[in-house]
Amino acid sequence: MTTFGRVWRTGFKNIFRNAWLSSAATAIMVVTILVLTFFAFSTVFVRTQLAQVRSKIDLSLFINDDATQNQIQTLQSKIGTIPNVTSVNFVSKTDALDRLKNSSSEGAKLAQSAQDIGNPLPASFEVKLSNIDNISATNTSIKGLTEASIVTDSSYDNRDDSRKGVVENIIKISNSVSKIGAVLSILFLVISLLIIFNTIRMAIFTRREEVEIMKLVGATKWFIRGPFLVEGALYGILAAIISLAVTIPLTRTISSFLTDKLGAGPTLQYFSSHFLLLSGGMFAVGILIGVISSWLALIRYLKL
Repeated sequence: MTTFGRVWRTGFKNIFRNAWLSSAATAIMVVTILVLTFFAFSTVFVRTQLAQVRSKIDLSLFINDDATQNQIQTLQSKIGTIPNVTSVNFVSKTDALDRLKNSSSEGAKLAQSAQDIGNPLPASFEVKLSNIDNISATNTSIKGLTEASIVTDSSYDNRDDSRKGVVENIIKISNSVSKIGAVLSILFLVISLLIIFNTIRMAIFTRREEVEIMKLVGATKWFIRGPFLVEGALYGILAAIISLAVTIPLTRTISSFLTDKLGAGPTLQYFSSHFLLLSGGMFAVGILIGVISSWLALIRYLKL
């Protein structure tokens, strides 16, 4: 227990013995933690926005004007049993006209023109999906139903409907966000590890005579390693504290802008409700970088 306390005290003192190196290591860690936090926020923000857009996208199936009520009800029931379909809502020709009328002032004019020529707007089914990524397979499954003979077209198949392009773009963006975020996070972690590694190596180099003396008097490997590992961990803890001190007031200052201009309210709410998890992640990242960098520097350059 005495040895453990001595290791911690030595590691703590080493920070102040090399104030310049300690400041450089801490500053680099702060930047790394802030960058990782930014990417975490960006990832959650993009995913939240995509989730909101995806939830508003459905599969519309346009019905032949000659379809009977019985055919419509039968097809509606059949569609509801298809995997990935959560709900099926029937929109009559009259409902479609009313929606157009209430959409905007321009829509009201178009609705009046449509009404004057006998309402050419088709009835349709609005199909809500549990997973928008499988919209193509669901569309194919519906078209394969015998009862689907009354369907003239769908929003996914219609090349003139931009919704298909929107769906495809959303799927691509959603799949890319995770990959890009993971690659960038790993990249900055590696850069930080390398920089902290060299910083710790310099700290070891300045105390090489002290280390040699400890080895000559029979100090154990852990006793020699311990202060450097503690020093690296303390860099991480201090960097996490500084990062939180920067992040909290900055977020409060720009929260209204993020909410009003970017619609980031749900993302801010998510981080607010998971504050302990976020702060714990900052400390974990800082300590992990410091300890791993110190460990590698000791193995590579001290050859203990």
